[in-house]
Amino acid sequence: MTDPTDQERPFRIDLEPFAGFEVGVLVERAAYAPGETVRITVTAANTGDRFVEHRYPGWQRCVVSVRDEYHRVVADDAVTRAAEAPAVDRWLPGQMLVMPTYWNQTTGPLVPAWSDQPPGPRAEPGRYRVRVSWLGREPGVPTEPTDAWSRWFSLA
Repeated sequence: MTDPTDQERPFRIDLEPFAGFEVGVLVERAAYAPGETVRITVTAANTGDRFVEHRYPGWQRCVVSVRDEYHRVVADDAVTRAAEAPAVDRWLPGQMLVMPTYWNQTTGPLVPAWSDQPPGPRAEPGRYRVRVSWLGREPGVPTEPTDAWSRWFSLA
């Protein structure tokens, strides 16, 4: 007699962690002149048909970093102040979040008001791209969503 717990379970993508949850990042142009502000738009969307809950370690939903052509971090917006408790978002099917942020082409903190560190000098001319790491986690799930990358853009 076959034990029902030994039977193979069919794969269902809709039950996988972060199924239907998408994170994206865009920059508005392919090239920027010295001193021009780079507009970065981060999007997160629950495109699936299930309700999901994400828990975050603190204030931030994601960490945005600007990286050079060697993938070294030039600027990021990691918050240096701890929150008293984790944050929780509940995502309805079809719900979307759009978060614009701006980079003034300096090294160091992307958002100086979020850091104790002052902005550094202007970033060198060259190729860059933006990486977004989503900090939300589904309860009881050890995996994390894939990082999102922008297209390459250049600073003159």
